[in-house]
Amino acid sequence: MASFAWLSYNLDRNTLINQPRLSSFLLLLVSGSAAFAASLFTGADGRFDSDAALKLSSSTLPPRPRRYYVPCIIILVLVRLELSYRALHDFQCAAAGIEAFLPSLFAAYKFFSHRVPPTVSDEPEDMWGSWQEDLKAWLAGSPIMLLVATVLVSYGTFAASNLTLRSTYFCSPLLDSGSLVVFIQWINLFVDALILILLWRVLSWARTTRSRLRTLGGILLVASFATCVPLIGTQLSLRGQIIGHQSLIGVYPFHIADTLSTSMFVAPLVISGSLMLCDASPLEPTTIATFIYGLITSISSTVLIGTYRQTSSMQPLLGFGSISFGFVIFTYTNSMRSIVLFKRVYLIILLLFVSANLVLYATLIPTLFKHHPVDDLVYRSRIEADRWLRHATVSTTLKLAVQEYGERHSGRKPPQNFDKWFEFAKLKKSVVIDKFDQMETDVLPFWGLKPQEIRDGLQFLKTQPNIGIVVIDQGKATHAGATDSSQQEIMDEIVTIISAFAEHLPAMELAINLQERPRVLVPSMDMRTIQLRATAQRAFKRDSNRLGIRDTPDTSAPEDNESNKRTAPATGAADTGPMFVPTEQFRNLEARACPFGSPVRDGYDWNMRDFCASCAAPQSKHQFLANWQKALDPCYQPDIFHLHDFHTTPHRFEVYQKLLPLFSGSKTTTFSDLLIPFTRGGFKKEFETTAFNQKQDIVLWQGNVEDMPTPTHESLHGSHRLRLVHMLQNATSADSVPMLLGIGAGKDSRFRYEDVPTTEANSILPLQFSLTGPPEGCKDAHCELLRDEFGLQEPATEVDSRYVMLLDSSDGPPRELQKVLHSNSVPVLSSIFQQWFTERLMPWVHFVPIDLRYHALHSTLSYFIGLDGRGTLNGRKQVTPERAEDAKWIAHQGRKWAETAMRKEDMEVYLFRLLLEWGRVIDEKRDEMGFVLKEA
Repeated sequence: MASFAWLSYNLDRNTLINQPRLSSFLLLLVSGSAAFAASLFTGADGRFDSDAALKLSSSTLPPRPRRYYVPCIIILVLVRLELSYRALHDFQCAAAGIEAFLPSLFAAYKFFSHRVPPTVSDEPEDMWGSWQEDLKAWLAGSPIMLLVATVLVSYGTFAASNLTLRSTYFCSPLLDSGSLVVFIQWINLFVDALILILLWRVLSWARTTRSRLRTLGGILLVASFATCVPLIGTQLSLRGQIIGHQSLIGVYPFHIADTLSTSMFVAPLVISGSLMLCDASPLEPTTIATFIYGLITSISSTVLIGTYRQTSSMQPLLGFGSISFGFVIFTYTNSMRSIVLFKRVYLIILLLFVSANLVLYATLIPTLFKHHPVDDLVYRSRIEADRWLRHATVSTTLKLAVQEYGERHSGRKPPQNFDKWFEFAKLKKSVVIDKFDQMETDVLPFWGLKPQEIRDGLQFLKTQPNIGIVVIDQGKATHAGATDSSQQEIMDEIVTIISAFAEHLPAMELAINLQERPRVLVPSMDMRTIQLRATAQRAFKRDSNRLGIRDTPDTSAPEDNESNKRTAPATGAADTGPMFVPTEQFRNLEARACPFGSPVRDGYDWNMRDFCASCAAPQSKHQFLANWQKALDPCYQPDIFHLHDFHTTPHRFEVYQKLLPLFSGSKTTTFSDLLIPFTRGGFKKEFETTAFNQKQDIVLWQGNVEDMPTPTHESLHGSHRLRLVHMLQNATSADSVPMLLGIGAGKDSRFRYEDVPTTEANSILPLQFSLTGPPEGCKDAHCELLRDEFGLQEPATEVDSRYVMLLDSSDGPPRELQKVLHSNSVPVLSSIFQQWFTERLMPWVHFVPIDLRYHALHSTLSYFIGLDGRGTLNGRKQVTPERAEDAKWIAHQGRKWAETAMRKEDMEVYLFRLLLEWGRVIDEKRDEMGFVLKEA
């Protein structure tokens, strides 16, 4: 039971699913070996249980097995595994809870194979027995009641399993065979039943526990080696593995760790479950396991009543009642006086107690909200924005700025020419003087490298493609390395910005990433070592200053210097990785960059069918996104690796696994690129000025099909852009979405979560989400595929919409963000990327945040747009009032803040300070450098 519980809880994030054939081989091998090992501890020649088989009564002993049963079991295991691989490939189309009907198949088998035992007593039947005794005897001997009881347990568990919210990772009616996947699930169920029945008959006729374990071990080992045939075929086709991080083909460190940990639970489950079969039949252990799983699932759903994850009060209670009532009848019909460690009477009392408490909880738990959660989010975010601004503008004089810098940087002095920067910031009217947390995060690790190591890294980057070099010397900035017009524009823009203050900078060279995708992805263990070295060095320097200890020059031996040269980045695959990184390998690299203890280190979520509530909960308040910074961190959201083009498409550029001094325009939190302010296409000085009230009350997003990456199986189903279009264009009558709807009006207004058909939710809101294609029509199969699946529309002309949906590209953040911020429209932003100004933007104040899963999209938009007078949902007219004034306030605040803190002048102030910090880090005398304020 413990093994079953652990596997049920951890299976969704197990990396073994990512390589199912290899995982099957390893688990079968380990389990078979464990069974043979366990047979060594059962006593010589089975002396403790030599008569085990004879202890079984004739009524429970199955028919004698045939010789061909063992090879049939092995063949069925292989067939079952191959069918499972096919179902897992399109798991988003799979039906939930079908496995719960396995006990019903065994009950049906027992029903049709039931034979009334002959009467062996010569005593006449007692004609005066009580009705209770007659009922008990009928229950205990009625195969049809056994079947009914098992069906009740199975159906209750099936119903409880289907209460889970579905993910927006969709099953395509055009590309996927949803009905075939469900059919395969049912076939798998019958194959499971056949395997267990044959195994039951084989093991039950083994005389000793030792022989049973050896027979089981032999079956598992032969099956494991039989899986090698398709496994070798798939492994021979693998190319471009992650270099330097695996010792066996296809075996990654995470995979080995998961295999060992999972085997510790799979092996005991297989061994103990097989031995339980011998004591009775497959019916009992499978029914008990289904009962426990269904009970936990239904109780968990009941606890969620009133939230967006469980909108109905009756469904979980009905599921719990069906499971409990069916299992109680099952214990009587199967003559079970105890279940695991519980006597039957105690179990019945416990179920009655739990039932009463669940009914009481479902009755008393409030399902109506007096206030909308977004009201509180807007209020708290406004306070936080004011607090952030006060914290960022503490210093009004140079003296205060120097003091504030020391307090925020553990006593470290500001860089040289800090007074020039402060004067420049004041001249440019920068509102941000003291708070540059993102800059500190980017630069800090390089204090853990020696300046020579940083310079070696720069020399290496000069040899790499798509890297531009900015040279600052004698107060002038120039560039080299651009190969096309778009790259030339980027380099020209950066040089133009630097030229405004280049005279105050030391000589340096900067490596600029000319691609949108970040490229420095350092494993967390290496980064942790570098960061510890950086913080220890700074702490020692601070203490030395306080104690009056002089800095000593570097007296490392020549051997040490040679070692440093050897560990500096160099060309070659071992340092840079392949030019083309397949999706699965890229995810493993990202996971290795996450800190130990984060959920992604335990495996990213492979269950794309179900909504990952534990992934969304830490950054959410109810259904709505509350913590924007936490939402940007993929290390604590294992499901996000299947829900964004950045993670579902191959990485087409180099991935550097050493800390290199590369400056990029954007990155995710797992990357170590240094963020630099620049725009692609230049900074616009004129923006749209149409007032909010004069705009159309619609939510607009259009994506160009030519900007979509080459489709893969995952990107076609999990792309953040395609999921949005699918939700609007391809929703079916079976799809539903939880929405927070208004009940009543005025002082009596309340809010309640309800499941709403997605088609109705789309029609009541003014959503315009679509893909656009080239005017001349599709010219390639990629475009035709997306056209057939989602449909293509003509590009919209200039539409003044009140709400603009902003989504990332495959490689970086939305390029239209600053334009929309300046446009008097409300930016509705869903992103995973950081930019130089990300920390300056406050959700619910400057933009409306949308979780990448889109589970709160309709609820969020209905809060601002309103539903009153727009139509009906669930057959009821809606009364949710619009909050256009709140939306107008956010649009105003976004524009006002963009014109205050995200100007070209703010880019200059940010980059000026960043390069002052960088100039000190790369200097050999950096520990002695610092700005000292002269006393007046």
